[in-house]
Amino acid sequence: MNTEHQTVRSKNENPFKGMGFIKFWIVSTLFCMTFPVSALFCYFIMGRVKTKQLVKALVQDFLQTALIVIVVVAIIMWAIYHYLSGLF
Repeated sequence: MNTEHQTVRSKNENPFKGMGFIKFWIVSTLFCMTFPVSALFCYFIMGRVKTKQLVKALVQDFLQTALIVIVVVAIIMWAIYHYLSGLF
């Protein structure tokens, strides 16, 4: 019973989340540069579940990056406004 639970758990774990930064960056860059072909390649070679996990990891990475960029730009704009508003 314990091995069945581990088997189901290992199928649900996303192997792309455990990748290092550089390795995932290379995979995501190659996937995005050759998008239609790479999606079909992943679907037929790795299967539907792994492709779904890869796309989910790519979307999560994109949203995380977008959020970080928005926060950094907002802080920079606030700092510029805060320090320049005293001059006028």
